[in-house]
Amino acid sequence: MKPSGDNQLAALEKAIMTRAEELAGEFNEKARRQRDSILREAAERLHIIEEREVLIAKAEAERHFRRVTQARELKLQGRLDQLRWEMVQTVQARLAERMQAFAGDRPAYRAWLVEMVREAAAALPPGDLTAEVNAGDHRWLQAEWSAIAAEAAPDRQVRLADTPIWGTGGVRVKTADNRAQVDNRFEGRLRRLEADIQRVILQQLFPADPSAGARSGGPQ
Repeated sequence: MKPSGDNQLAALEKAIMTRAEELAGEFNEKARRQRDSILREAAERLHIIEEREVLIAKAEAERHFRRVTQARELKLQGRLDQLRWEMVQTVQARLAERMQAFAGDRPAYRAWLVEMVREAAAALPPGDLTAEVNAGDHRWLQAEWSAIAAEAAPDRQVRLADTPIWGTGGVRVKTADNRAQVDNRFEGRLRRLEADIQRVILQQLFPADPSAGARSGGPQ
């Protein structure tokens, strides 16, 4: 009976060892699968984080590039606007010089003054008018004023002011009560037409730039 009992004990031990090995194998396999799953999830998380970091870095790089590009464009546009403004001022200065030269052409200048007085008389309300000119014109116009006034506004009383005013040339005509006036001096006409003059100058200087006419008020 003893050998039979020993055999049973050995068989039991063997069965226990076999089961233990099976359980150990199962645990190892389960642990391996869990490890693989953890590593896979970690790799996926890391990949997602890396992609997110790459996207963030790319977006930041694009924002930085846009900021730098916009800053350079604004700086360049500002410089171009400054150059345009300087060129407009130069052309306007030359225009003033040409006006002064025109005033030296007495026959043409006299005819133009007649037109300026006629224009002012037509625009101003009824009543006596006073014409004002600069000191240089005042000297020679005193002798010719009656003829000029009669030619320009035969139906109006237009007298030449006793005191000259400042100006490059032209004439300022006002009502006797000083409540209305038409400034046809060079400076007055230039001021009224300044925007149109600048637009024409810019279009002539920069014909290929469609926005040049819109930026006629100086550097922004």
